[in-house]
Amino acid sequence: MSRIDCLVILNIMMNNQIIKLLLLTLLILTGCQPAPVVQVENNENSNNFQTSTITAGAIISNVSSTPAVTDSEIIVPNNKGTTSSTINQVPVLVDGFIDLKPQFASQAPFGVWDELHGEACEEASMIIAYSYVAKKPLTTHTMEQGILDLVNWERANSFGQDLTVVETSKILREYFKVSADEINNPNVELIKSILRQGKLIIMPAAGRLLGNPYFQTPGPIYHMLVIRGYDDKTGEFITNDPGTRRGDGYRYQYDVLLNAIHDWNHQLETNGMTDEEMALGVKRVIAVY
Repeated sequence: MSRIDCLVILNIMMNNQIIKLLLLTLLILTGCQPAPVVQVENNENSNNFQTSTITAGAIISNVSSTPAVTDSEIIVPNNKGTTSSTINQVPVLVDGFIDLKPQFASQAPFGVWDELHGEACEEASMIIAYSYVAKKPLTTHTMEQGILDLVNWERANSFGQDLTVVETSKILREYFKVSADEINNPNVELIKSILRQGKLIIMPAAGRLLGNPYFQTPGPIYHMLVIRGYDDKTGEFITNDPGTRRGDGYRYQYDVLLNAIHDWNHQLETNGMTDEEMALGVKRVIAVY
């Protein structure tokens, strides 16, 4: 009996209970048997186990034990990381020049500079550093979702809008599960030595001392960015500055960046922070690895 005949008979069986047993016997005697089903696991996480039925002998395409990754899943912190070596560009390490080349997205990844995104330089800097350490892909979508998720977490855990170095380090360790060391009174050579260890540096700044022409005038009172490398030939630090969409690899002169390092002070912000008060902030940075 042909396979087509088998399928026809099976269809009849499903609609006629009276002759079902008789036909089943006939099918077995003629070598035509109902096709079994195969359970296929579509997710490697047992908490999200899903199954589907596939007829034996059917062509199976695009079946993988690895689930599709969504933007929100990418940025959710975990300790697994990935094994990909292509997420971050290959760092350049030569005498007098280092660029660790973390990925970049601005703190307003879709160009919406509302109140939330205008104050999100700390969150964006942490996400840039986290994506580098954990080897996670960073896109406009993952930056946006990462900022929203992190701000919600910070509010739920009683963090304010502006974050000090100590608070940022705490979030890096508790939320992102990465290592974060606070470095007091850094100088040019100390920053270089940290970068040579393959560690990124998150830096708080009196934003208007940076003199970045791409900031909206007059620039932010307080800002945070990532130092990713240096170039002795030009005397510049290489940064990922999330305060502008042009911040990928943006360069600041050594003395300009060093002079701008100032931590936030919650005591001074009570009646609004002035430029003079911001310049009183302690000089400290964070090494992230």
